[in-house]
Amino acid sequence: MNLKDLTYVVFDTETTGLNPKEGEELIEIGAVKIKDGKIFDRFDELIKPTKLISEKITSITNITNEMVKNSDDELTVLKRFLDWVGNDTILVAHNANFDLSFMKMAYLKYDLGFFNYTVIDTLGISRFLEPSERYHNLTVLMERYQVEWDENKHHRADYDAEGTALVLDKLINKLHDKNINTLDELYLIPRIIINKHK
Repeated sequence: MNLKDLTYVVFDTETTGLNPKEGEELIEIGAVKIKDGKIFDRFDELIKPTKLISEKITSITNITNEMVKNSDDELTVLKRFLDWVGNDTILVAHNANFDLSFMKMAYLKYDLGFFNYTVIDTLGISRFLEPSERYHNLTVLMERYQVEWDENKHHRADYDAEGTALVLDKLINKLHDKNINTLDELYLIPRIIINKHK
């Protein structure tokens, strides 16, 4: 199927730290569903971690311990997110290895089985399309592709997911210009599809 005809779930996570193998946890999952360049559904939930959110993480995410104190735990929110995502869905994230590491650790912690989703990394697409460009972070891509962006809302999962979705639409158009039109063709390019549905 043509990349332009697919429905994508573009997601982002906020966490208590950088490494899930060291016990860091999810504190927010935000996502949007997009097709034909149009966002048509949204998911956003805060998560109450088992540890306190540090001042450093609060300064980055603007998520405080007060904000999450009545939120559900990681497993409960993750299950709701996966129900919302559905089966055989293509997931997309920017710098997706980070978000994927937390998803896979959660699957391991809660014995949820195999994380069986195709995951596309917009960072990988950007690096492939613009190899001469030095920077490929989300803020830079918003400016490069003229997506309206409020830097003050950056690093909240729902806002970053929406921005990534709008960038994804621009990237798919650029892939089309290079005659790359299907998932099978994306599979052939390193570091774009970082997890495969089996």
